[in-house]
Amino acid sequence: MFLLSKTAMPRLGSHVWTKVIVTLYLLVVLPLPLHAENSPHKPGVKPVVVAQTSVASNHALTLKQLGARLPITLRGAAGRDGVSFNVRADEVVTQARLKLNFSYSPALLSDVSHINVLVNGEVAGSLEIPKNMSLSAVMQVVDLPPRFLTEYNKIDFQLVGRESVKCEDPAHSSLWATISNMSTLEVTSEPVTLNSDLSTLPLPFMDRRDARQLQLPFVFVGTVDNEMLEAAGTVSSWFGAFAGYRGANFPASLNTIPSKGHAVVFVAGQLPWPGMARPAVSGPMLSMVSNPNDPDGKLLLISGQDSHELRVAVAALTLGTGALVGRSMWVKPQGKVAERQPYDAPNWLASHRPVKFSDMSNPAAMTVSGHNPGAIRLNMRLPPDLFRWNDPGIPVSLKYRYTPQPFNSANSSLLVNFNEQLVKSVPLLPVDRWSSLLPVLPMLTALLPDKSQPLETRLNVPMYTLAHQSQLQLNFKYADSSEGQCGDTVADNLHGAIEPDSWIDISAYSHYLAMPNLTVFNDSGFPFTRLADLSETAVILPDAPSLREYTTYLDLMGRLGQSTGYPGIAVSVARAGQIDKFSDKDLLLIATGDNQPLLTSWRHFMAVQPDDTSSFKLFGFDVNPFKWALTSAVAAPQPPTAGLLEGSTPRAVLLGFESPLARGRSAVLLWGAQPDDLNQALLAMADGDGLARYIKGAVSVIQDKSVESAVGNSVYYVGHLSWLTQLRWRLSENLALFLAVGLVSAMLLAAMLRATLKRIAKKRLV
Repeated sequence: MFLLSKTAMPRLGSHVWTKVIVTLYLLVVLPLPLHAENSPHKPGVKPVVVAQTSVASNHALTLKQLGARLPITLRGAAGRDGVSFNVRADEVVTQARLKLNFSYSPALLSDVSHINVLVNGEVAGSLEIPKNMSLSAVMQVVDLPPRFLTEYNKIDFQLVGRESVKCEDPAHSSLWATISNMSTLEVTSEPVTLNSDLSTLPLPFMDRRDARQLQLPFVFVGTVDNEMLEAAGTVSSWFGAFAGYRGANFPASLNTIPSKGHAVVFVAGQLPWPGMARPAVSGPMLSMVSNPNDPDGKLLLISGQDSHELRVAVAALTLGTGALVGRSMWVKPQGKVAERQPYDAPNWLASHRPVKFSDMSNPAAMTVSGHNPGAIRLNMRLPPDLFRWNDPGIPVSLKYRYTPQPFNSANSSLLVNFNEQLVKSVPLLPVDRWSSLLPVLPMLTALLPDKSQPLETRLNVPMYTLAHQSQLQLNFKYADSSEGQCGDTVADNLHGAIEPDSWIDISAYSHYLAMPNLTVFNDSGFPFTRLADLSETAVILPDAPSLREYTTYLDLMGRLGQSTGYPGIAVSVARAGQIDKFSDKDLLLIATGDNQPLLTSWRHFMAVQPDDTSSFKLFGFDVNPFKWALTSAVAAPQPPTAGLLEGSTPRAVLLGFESPLARGRSAVLLWGAQPDDLNQALLAMADGDGLARYIKGAVSVIQDKSVESAVGNSVYYVGHLSWLTQLRWRLSENLALFLAVGLVSAMLLAAMLRATLKRIAKKRLV
């Protein structure tokens, strides 16, 4: 820079000197590099990343996405309920707005009734009750002040309702308002750049506070072989387990870092990282660095000298076999990981012992207060192959406490529902009548222990209410206990609690299921998730997969991890030519068009067969009337409707069949006419447009926004039953077999009886 003093300057106008200085700066100073050692042209040196201006993002979430499975109904003069809303660690909310759709009782007085919206206990706004609009949905907007928001937030809705200006019943049935769970929360936020530190994982790539679907690109650098794909599948299942109900998508790319956001990068060998320099690789390594294309984004770099070292690095990442700290670290191979046992997935209800409620929920969440508190909800995932024949239900021991009811109180109860279906209503009895005598007998009071709390009840959950993702709902309902001259004050000292040592027990059930069954595959990933580490799963890809097929594989692995809650550390990936090595595994096949040779060689094992034009047209059923006569009509589905695929070419097909390599092993095929059609199938499986419930049986045909399913007569079973249970079940389900066995048994019994009588008669004659 040039420093010019006022005395050294010739006497010229100030504007002239300004032009001179600016010209010299533009010509001399700017072309010079500020730091020559950081020049991007210097070989072997990390290029300079220029910080970009952060751009605010907008997204909307429905109340259903925030946890309201049903519309929120507020009852009584002070009914209250709400949802939780959390803020990501790498975001700051600058604006939040609720767009609420609600309806209300026509008996509410609009002048003195309203609905308060509270954020973390602070009143953020009130919804007016319009006159004469109770029969139509009302939409109102409430702005939530950002200063009220923290990392974890509770949004409550409180009904302040009156149906009379005089004395009224505060628990009257006419006091209600319902808020649609499709109401939306619109959020504007700005990104916050976090430090690059492996100890924060899975942040910032996956944030449990974010209710949105996880979108995390995977980048493959160099040659993509089977071991690299196995490592990537393990990582996607790990992130899928963290994503849980949100779901996850892992778009794959080759040698290209995304222009925005976070990504996971896999590099095997001495290859350059796209857009940045890297040190020489001497072993398995994990690193977290900033995205060179986005200063707010991060890259999780997983590298090694070969694909085997990638798996070593992935094991350290997903199994937590060592402390991960700093920006980068080398990891060492660990000892052999303990083998998983069937049905021991962390997310699944244990099959070998009673499970306490404290293992499924925080004890603090099992305590509620108020006259009409919300339900206590316990989520659980049940093994999908529980044998449900001729069983009274799953035993549950329920221990509970509640505020003792007045002597003259009635109709208070604890409602037990399973998947929104009533199982039992447990009466909450008033104070024992004999307790009124205890003040007269102080010695008796001192000697007798208080056995009134906690109480215990036993119940059986009907098997027909079960689903893989189930919920037990426990709701304390108190009878009207209003006080005061007008009865317009509701007692607020009512409490209820479920004891943490209550339990549910499925250990007495056998595991046995008729297959193929695409319902259990879509809901839980069964039979692949039977072992949480996927050690009995082989994914068979085409010989030359496309990026869309890589993405489909990663998304499916994310779904399996979501079901089990455990990374698929032992999954196998192979191509059609290697199939003979996996006769002891369940097979998951991915194909597009005619790029999977197994579709031709295995066509006669499938419920539907591919034709010469690389689409599915023909049914491959070999109907055997004798087999149908001996097969349970309950366990074995009926043949499909003729012409399911006639007259149309499906966009995608989901097909289940018995593995041609081994009896009792399963194979599932996900096929798309074009690569993008695979995404159509994944959207249907994720319940896009409500299509997931139509995926069932042996084959599901996906056409745009519709799904048609059918089942075949080629039934096989997985699991095990004792011989006695097998015999009883077969006899009870098949009339012809029952009559035949009964006739043969009667003849044998008659022959034995005849022989016995002949011996007795012979002895008498002697």
